Amino acid sequence: MTRPRQIGLWAALIAITVVVAHLPSFTHRLLDGDEAVYGSMATLMNTGSPLYGAGGVDNKPPGIFWVYAATFQAAGTYQMTAIHAVGLAVIAATCVLLFMVGRDVAGVRTGLLAALFYGVLTAAGNPRLLATNTEMLMMLPLTASVLLMLRRRWLWSGVLLVAAGAFRQVAAMNVLLAVAGLVWLEPAPNRWRAAISFAGGVAAALLCGALILALTGSLPGFWRWTVGSLYGYASTNWIPGLVWARAKDSLLPFVVNMAVLWIAAIAFATRWRRLEVKERLIVVWLVAGMAGSIAAGHLSWHYFIQAMGPLAVAAALCFERFSLRRWVVSVAALGIALPAVGWWAFNLNADPLTYDFAPPVPQHEAVAAYIRDHTTPGQRVFVWGNWPALYVESDRLMASRFPGFLRGFARGSGFPPDNWDTTPDVWPELRSDLEGHPPALIIDTAAAGWSDFAMYPMSNYPVVADLVARRYHEVATVGDVVIYAPNGP
Repeated sequence: MTRPRQIGLWAALIAITVVVAHLPSFTHRLLDGDEAVYGSMATLMNTGSPLYGAGGVDNKPPGIFWVYAATFQAAGTYQMTAIHAVGLAVIAATCVLLFMVGRDVAGVRTGLLAALFYGVLTAAGNPRLLATNTEMLMMLPLTASVLLMLRRRWLWSGVLLVAAGAFRQVAAMNVLLAVAGLVWLEPAPNRWRAAISFAGGVAAALLCGALILALTGSLPGFWRWTVGSLYGYASTNWIPGLVWARAKDSLLPFVVNMAVLWIAAIAFATRWRRLEVKERLIVVWLVAGMAGSIAAGHLSWHYFIQAMGPLAVAAALCFERFSLRRWVVSVAALGIALPAVGWWAFNLNADPLTYDFAPPVPQHEAVAAYIRDHTTPGQRVFVWGNWPALYVESDRLMASRFPGFLRGFARGSGFPPDNWDTTPDVWPELRSDLEGHPPALIIDTAAAGWSDFAMYPMSNYPVVADLVARRYHEVATVGDVVIYAPNGP
């Protein structure tokens, strides 16, 4: 068999492995609550309402909402299978780019291994890791930016870095990588020219993004919710007790789950003095990726997708550079495959929103069925708490721009519920929304304690409490969730 045919065969086997690893994402409508946030807001946007205004409020940059809205326009409202197909396509494209990075640094075999490792890493964890989320989408332009940096194409590297930031703010961590690249890759006489080219790409992309936001009426809201809220969001999360509790459920499993790749990457990094320039840049990329993953303090497994790309390349470089005995390679392969297979089986069968196995029917599906049966497609509903999945599962529009409350906050911790989405300017906007689009049903998930919301009943929030007291009455309780309908004429 010729070498090109061998490469093609291995590429095909890797592609099949990556697709199979991500198949559980197609067995569930929703893979986490974030997908429900993006989907419910994108549906409002498609009614003509502006993002960060009546079209929905969140502290994420606009890229994820544009992708969801465009997908729903093409495939249908709340068509989550199409969203997951987009996610798999993005994973596949990122694997191709990582192959190109690895090939440019150390050869074809390194590239193939990097693509395989990333495809497995992004599936070997809880269901949230499989979700079509900001981190997954960010990694495609971010990896392209790194590839172009390694090829010293600075203008487009800067453009794509901003494109990555359109999905998640922490893509900006790669500015540190770009600085290192400018110093190490460019001869001294060329550095200023390269730096100006990179900065020009960044500036042009930022201007383009600002223009799009302005033309869609989203620019003031963007500044208020995605820029102005950053400090408050991070400050409520960087509390030692909370960070450690979240690290135990995210960082530790991420490191332990793929310990083989971490051992390989660290072993490679310890040879720093013997590494070539491009190899050192991969190590710096890994450091920047980990810094970006933990920057907000709100640690979750899917946040570490930002580090998985460089981790995959660094581990691949280790297997390429080190001469390993066959039994060591076999043990390493088992160390990667066994956790991946275990998570695959779990993700295939568990309810992604509760991690429970069926039967019985999950309570959230029963509540969604009640909403669907007691409203018409054109009616809107309002969910109190942090359970936007009910909007998607019931195929109903939100009655307000807020898909949930106390998002990202350590609910149930006893800390004062002062969050970016409970500030004083939230409540007049909520009142205006509920008056402009009176909900056909109000669903109180705090009564059931969903998402640790029992400490934040509607009675503590006058806008909601007054509306229910004046215009609504209790009509049903489904799985401890209390449902209210409007009073009669």
